[in-house]
Parts: sequence; structure tokens; C-alpha cells
Amino acid sequence: MTPLRSTKLWGIGLVLLSALGLSIQNVVLRLFFTESQLFGQIPFGGFVTPRLSNVVLLLAIRMSVMTLLLAGLTPWLYPKTFRVLSALPKTPKLLGSVVASGVCLFFGLVLLYTALSQVATGVAIATFFIYPAITVLLAWLFFRQAPPNYQLWLMGVIFIGVVLTSLNPSATPAGNPLLGGICALGAGLGLGLYGIVAELSLKGQPPHSGLHPVPFSLCIFTLVAILASLMLLFLQETTIAPMVWPPVLGMTLFSAILTLMAYVLNNSGIGLIGASLTALLSASAPVLTALFAWWILQEELQQQQIIGIGLVTVGVAMLSLKSRKSD
Repeated sequence: MTPLRSTKLWGIGLVLLSALGLSIQNVVLRLFFTESQLFGQIPFGGFVTPRLSNVVLLLAIRMSVMTLLLAGLTPWLYPKTFRVLSALPKTPKLLGSVVASGVCLFFGLVLLYTALSQVATGVAIATFFIYPAITVLLAWLFFRQAPPNYQLWLMGVIFIGVVLTSLNPSATPAGNPLLGGICALGAGLGLGLYGIVAELSLKGQPPHSGLHPVPFSLCIFTLVAILASLMLLFLQETTIAPMVWPPVLGMTLFSAILTLMAYVLNNSGIGLIGASLTALLSASAPVLTALFAWWILQEELQQQQIIGIGLVTVGVAMLSLKSRKSD
């Protein structure tokens, strides 16, 4: 196996593992806002009212925990992290792309969390349907990365599968469907822009090389935590009851660990295979979310959702195989 093919294979594997972690945390996130029957037996969830101040507070806590966890792990993951970060101001162009990545991720996550708190499972899954297409189009525009014909066809198969997976007429809205749909579109744009700017940071811009995924992730986690904390100063008071803080903090810690692992893996994948292919492979996240929601939350899968899951599975598998053979 050639080094280039091996690198691409590693990148594909890392992105798929990232999608798995993000899918589980999507299910955990919905439990903050909606009570469900875990495995059909245990009533759990619905601790937080779905309002913007609560959404931003959860984001601030989660990102702060992720920052502290990653900072503590850097001596083992990448010992040169803080040396690299101290030298970052000397390269203003690279610093600017890192800051832009954090800002895009912040707005994308705020809108994503709001969408997940306001709509039923189908619309929440559709949130993730937007940004792979946006990322591919932006990569085509900015990097001249014209996708091969097979990638366009498989992207169509994957997206049809995601749409079918998102259709669940038996699901009842959890809040404001219009607000959720608008936030979903905004989240797709924010996450698509994040993928493009992150590629600039991770692959570098001549004459400077890119950042390692660990210091890059530490930078953006810190920036998102700071932006969320500052945003709280301008929002109305949060409404989380004192008696629900223990499960909220426990769920936050669990989801922070999952999200930390997922983003480090995803950022590593972007550095290895680029934002465009990473985004397409990440389209498996909605399907995995639907499967975990069916298994853990006992949410019913309709026939069209099962077909959609099959289409996405085949599409992602073919995309991975064709990408390997193309090198």
C-alpha cells in the first residue's frame, strides 16, 4: 500500500469514528430538552427548557470542559502543543484562519443546539444534511477542488438517503418547527464554512505549514467557550432548576468527552483527506443518530427511514472504496 493511499485510509477511518461519536452525543443532547424512555424502560431527560440562554449555557459548559480535558491530555497527545501556540501570533494569516474557524464553529453550534431543542428527530437529523453539500461547493469555489463524477453521484445517493432518514411523520415537534428549520439551515452554513477554514488552518498556507490537530482543536474549543460565555452576558437569565444540575452536569461531562474525541478525530481527518471528502463521509452521522435514537430512545423507524439508512450505508461504503482506489 502506497503512503498516500495509507494516509487517505487513515483519514477515512478517523472521520467515520468521529461521526460515530457525534451521533451518540446528538442523542445525549436531545435528552437535555426532551424526556424519553431509555431502552423502553427508564424515563429520563427533559431537564432543560429549550431557550437560547440555556442552549448557550450548555455550550459554554461543554466547551470549557472539553478545553480543560484536552489541555490536560496534550503532554501525551502532542507535547509541543503550547510551544506551537505561543508561536502562533508570529503567523497572522494562520492565526486569522484559526480564529475564523472558531467563530464559524461557535455560530454553527449555537444554531445546531437551538435546532435540536426545537424540532423533532427528523428535522434535527436534516440539520446535518446541509453542511456536506455546502462544504463541497465551497471547496470547489475556494480550493478549486472539483469533485470527481463518482463523488457527485455518490453524494446524491447519500443525500437522498439522509432525506429519507429525516422523514418521520409519527414524530411530534418539540418546540417551534419554523425556528428549528431556520436554525438548521444556519447551522449547515456555519459548519460548512468551518470545514473550509479549518482546512486552511490544518493544511497551512505557503510559506507556513499547518497546525497539528491537537493545538488547533485546543484553540477553537477555547475560543468557542469564551464566545459562549460572553454571549451569556447579553442574554436573559437561565432557567435551569437547582435539583436537575447533577444529571445535567453528568450528561455534560459525558457528552464533552465524546465531542472532544469526535472533533479531534474530525480535525485529523480534515488534515489528511481535506474538508470536502470529510464532509461527505460525515453525512453518515445523521443515519447513525437515527439508529442510536431507535436503540436508546426507542424512537420508531419508519420504512422510508430504513431505506434511507441503507442508501447512506452503501453510499459511504462506496465513497470510501472509490477514494482508496483513486490514489
